[in-house]
Amino acid sequence: MSHQFKSGDLALIAGSRTGASPNIGRAVELVIKLVPGQSFTTPSGREAKNVSGYEAWAVHADGATAVGEGGRVDVGGIFLIQERFLIPLRGDFEPEQQKAKEAEPCV
Repeated sequence: MSHQFKSGDLALIAGSRTGASPNIGRAVELVIKLVPGQSFTTPSGREAKNVSGYEAWAVHADGATAVGEGGRVDVGGIFLIQERFLIPLRGDFEPEQQKAKEAEPCV
């Protein structure tokens, strides 16, 4: 399902590849969509690169963490996530059937 996200949108993280991300349930702001190999400069000046094999959104959330070998690691608020794990936090994400039912005139 495509939500036609754009930079600046807010979204909720609803899952992850492993299903064990500490960020599931966290609200995030979408920064930029990256193709594999693409990089960008974070607001803190750090260079970040999409080294995964899939398109992903760079998202921002204060306090975001990742699971590393030594436990949870602060990621500086920026991390990558596949779009399929994001739920938009705006008014137009209701299922199309629900929208259609609400648009029907009352008799």
